[in-house]
Amino acid sequence: MAMVRDRRHLNLRLPLPEASERRPRFPLPLPSSTTTTNTSTAATTAIAAADLEKLQVLGHGNGGTVYKVRHEHTSAIYALKVIHGDSDPAVRRQVLREVSILRLTDSPHVIKCHGVFDIPGGDISICMEYMDMGTLETLLRDGVVFTERLLAKICHQVLSGLQYLHSHKIIHRDLKPSNILVDQNMEVKISDFGVSKIMQRTLDPCNSYVGTCAYMSPERFDPDTYGRTTTATPEISGA
Repeated sequence: MAMVRDRRHLNLRLPLPEASERRPRFPLPLPSSTTTTNTSTAATTAIAAADLEKLQVLGHGNGGTVYKVRHEHTSAIYALKVIHGDSDPAVRRQVLREVSILRLTDSPHVIKCHGVFDIPGGDISICMEYMDMGTLETLLRDGVVFTERLLAKICHQVLSGLQYLHSHKIIHRDLKPSNILVDQNMEVKISDFGVSKIMQRTLDPCNSYVGTCAYMSPERFDPDTYGRTTTATPEISGA
């Protein structure tokens, strides 16, 4: 006769300190003022909206249009994101949030902002560096094969960009292939900070559920430790 033993349930709970005991007893560093201008932005303050010639449409969506543009005097190529004046107020708030974050950043793995313009009629335009290969999502859709070496290079750059952002208390919250831009040398940059958040203090909560479910780290739904692998999964599997 088979013997079935009841499963033992171990009590592994540890006593937690009171909330007052968990508070830090030292001042927390605050981020730089949102009026700070990074070196790349400062070097290009001469760019004016009237100097930009539209060459082609790169894409539409989320209340606006992205153009490939050329500076008439320097022939430099940029991407110009134009948010229409009649866009949903929530979209305009996201754009203003993105601008405030881009003005704080200066990293080789984060897209650079070269200027922001208020256009008559209520449009808002953001002039950013141009990445000629589009997004990782576009490359996946076109059937580009990612070798292990190339995938490791891309992941290293993305993680370096995230490390930079987190060191400046910026949480992206919607990292996915369509928000990672690529150039012809397969250098990548993190973009689209519309739902990102600047943490005012080290222990500020960031618990709101925003972003794209398919690319959220599993711990957002069930505590786990596999968040870094989720964005890389499509490149590995070819899905």
